[in-house]
Amino acid sequence: MNKVILQFWEESERGFGVRPYGCSLHLDTLIRDKYVNGVYESRKGEDYVPDVYDRIIGDPIDAFISDVLYSKVKLKSSIRVYEHELNNLMSMALIIIRNDK
Repeated sequence: MNKVILQFWEESERGFGVRPYGCSLHLDTLIRDKYVNGVYESRKGEDYVPDVYDRIIGDPIDAFISDVLYSKVKLKSSIRVYEHELNNLMSMALIIIRNDK
């Protein structure tokens, strides 16, 4: 298993509310920060709230992922994993989140 930084996301849709939107996986905290800033930077200058948008939930956390999944993260530095994929990967123990606190 390989350590990565995991960031949870949620999606907000006007008229439907908020729902889980998976996570993003990053090689390290600096890459995570750059990824998240890039998402938010692309929205600067908009003078309206879009009908559908995603946003981070909480702080980044340490996670451990399989070698195969890690090779995909390593290739791009960051990848997005949508909610159904995250649920499947966690149920197969290919993504493990440890809560040591």
